[in-house]
Amino acid sequence: MSATHWDQIVLDAVEKEPLYKQISRQIEQMVHEGKLKPGTRLPSERRMAELLKVSRMTITLANEDMKARGIVRSQQGSGTYIMRGPQMERTEQVVTWHADFAYQTGNVNHAMEEIMRFGRDPRLINFAGVGTAPEVHPGIELSQYFAEHLRKNPILLQLPAPTQGYEPLRIDACKWLEESGIHADPKEIMIVSGAMQGLDLISRLFLAPGDYVIMEDPGFLAASDAFTATGAKILRITLDQEGIRIDNLENLLMQFPVKFIYVNPTFHNPTGVTMSLKRRKDLLVLAKKYRVPIVEDDPFSLIYFGKKPVPPLKALDQDNYVIHLQSFSKYLFPSLRVALLVAPEGIISNLSTIKQRIDLHSNNLTQIAVHAYLTEGRLSVHAARLRQAYSARLSLIREIVKDMPEIRCSMPEGGVFLWCRIPSQVRAERLLQTALRKGVSFVPGNWMSGVGLGENYLRLAYTQPSLDLLKTGFEMIREAISEYQ
Repeated sequence: MSATHWDQIVLDAVEKEPLYKQISRQIEQMVHEGKLKPGTRLPSERRMAELLKVSRMTITLANEDMKARGIVRSQQGSGTYIMRGPQMERTEQVVTWHADFAYQTGNVNHAMEEIMRFGRDPRLINFAGVGTAPEVHPGIELSQYFAEHLRKNPILLQLPAPTQGYEPLRIDACKWLEESGIHADPKEIMIVSGAMQGLDLISRLFLAPGDYVIMEDPGFLAASDAFTATGAKILRITLDQEGIRIDNLENLLMQFPVKFIYVNPTFHNPTGVTMSLKRRKDLLVLAKKYRVPIVEDDPFSLIYFGKKPVPPLKALDQDNYVIHLQSFSKYLFPSLRVALLVAPEGIISNLSTIKQRIDLHSNNLTQIAVHAYLTEGRLSVHAARLRQAYSARLSLIREIVKDMPEIRCSMPEGGVFLWCRIPSQVRAERLLQTALRKGVSFVPGNWMSGVGLGENYLRLAYTQPSLDLLKTGFEMIREAISEYQ
């Protein structure tokens, strides 16, 4: 491939599509256009990184993506080649199924995929994804619950759970929710495979192409992915120090037929802001006035420093307008994938029907283990240990950033994220490439926004790195900023 061909690859660090996806997509296009013939050898990863002015890791990710989709193959000791199978020898074309897909993923935000990839890379200090602090990780305790229940009742592995969820867990979850002021019946609770599945089910039930959803901006990017996958349109509202702007919200409710409002009101992802009690009450008044449901995502409320946060919206809701999601994964470990969905019985019934068509039921064994952990009081004890461990990390970070004026971080009253501002001339997504080369990951702020906010912000998940690695990671980010050009 000539240098002229490489000149045709245009990368945009501001785009939400990851750089490696931009590279693989444009190379695939060149193959389809006949500019790259089957059997063509691509430059080495090091050389390609130099030509495109990106990190070598970005090229590695691009090559892996193209291999997974049958565009290239790697030959050990020789290099990476455009694929040439028997069919391609006859037609000189790459076989692709993309045109036959009913669901097109070309415009889907792949940032979550990249965040998870960072978390799996042992070479990186992981500020990108949420993980449990190693000194309080409950894996050994939970594995003992798994072993004990299998020993007592080995037939558990053969028994399907109800689609709505393991009934003893739903019954005792009602008692646990009472502690935060939420009154629910087991018929109003559903166990889902993580809060993200809950958002997907809600989107499938409520949304059709062209419908409108309101959410905060910046906000949880997996939520926006779930909404846009249905063809819905997102109306975004910025936050202030009390949460979502109620004045802007009512303006949108007057103009658009909104299907629901999605909020993360307690220790918001990514800003860490907690919606005030007054703002919560005002939000409920608007929901009732315009007859619009609220989807409340509440994954962090047990992780508070100092006094408990204000009650969840569901606890304040007198008119059944709030659908409440609460995940166990953020408290125990992310791969657990067990969450509660609380809603009126009629909504739960319809969501269960949709879920049954997708996966029949969530994992029975993990539900049983979480139930044992909950009923024995271990979750409350574990949450206290989390608060202690994470508070120590925040105290250290306060000291670290005192000497780093180029990194200005909010210090939230709870939750697992820091929202950090960097110099205005530095673009977070481009900075990420330098940071990855140094060995640290984070989420560029603009990945969390649908309207271009956050270009000079970083979202840092501070819970998983040890105290020593926290300091090293911040030093790496500062070095990356100093090298920014």
